[in-house]
Amino acid sequence: MINPISFKGYVPVKFYARNPKNGKFSRVIRHENLRKCQSFVVRNLNGTAKNQRNQEFIDYYKKYDSDYRNIPYVTSVYDETKDKDPVIYMITGKDVDTAKQLAKPVGRAKGDSVTKLGHSKSFEARLESNYYFNNIKAFIKRQCRRLKTSDNQNLTLNVFFNPIYNKKQELKGFEYVTAQFEAEEY
Repeated sequence: MINPISFKGYVPVKFYARNPKNGKFSRVIRHENLRKCQSFVVRNLNGTAKNQRNQEFIDYYKKYDSDYRNIPYVTSVYDETKDKDPVIYMITGKDVDTAKQLAKPVGRAKGDSVTKLGHSKSFEARLESNYYFNNIKAFIKRQCRRLKTSDNQNLTLNVFFNPIYNKKQELKGFEYVTAQFEAEEY
């Protein structure tokens, strides 16, 4: 049983896309496709989506996250750990501010790099990026609280999409189908 309780922290998000050949959903794990799905979720929940705003998704998410109902803003973290499928973490509530503070040095280092070198890939920018990813992972693990069911099982948000192809049959993007929270089995 899933109760509408406060995240006060984070929830992992997994994306699935329908295979056009057999109609079954498969996990999205390619970096560029994950980023497209992640962008859909964040833009919709933050109210910055232009053409793809999906109120059904926003209402579903809002139903389970009281922090989001009070402060309708999220941030996300992309975690690509070796030997594991990449995971997106959605951070809500007061923890969004902490995540933003952890990211500020990366933005400053990249800005300095662009000013001095004409690109954002300086040694200092890469170093700050590494610090950020280590710090944000530690913050999620140690301080954020995960959304759980009423019987204390960890939840994951699964979001399902239909792929959209252009005339050349190249993947253009994703169209939202549905979302569901799912309890993880131990």
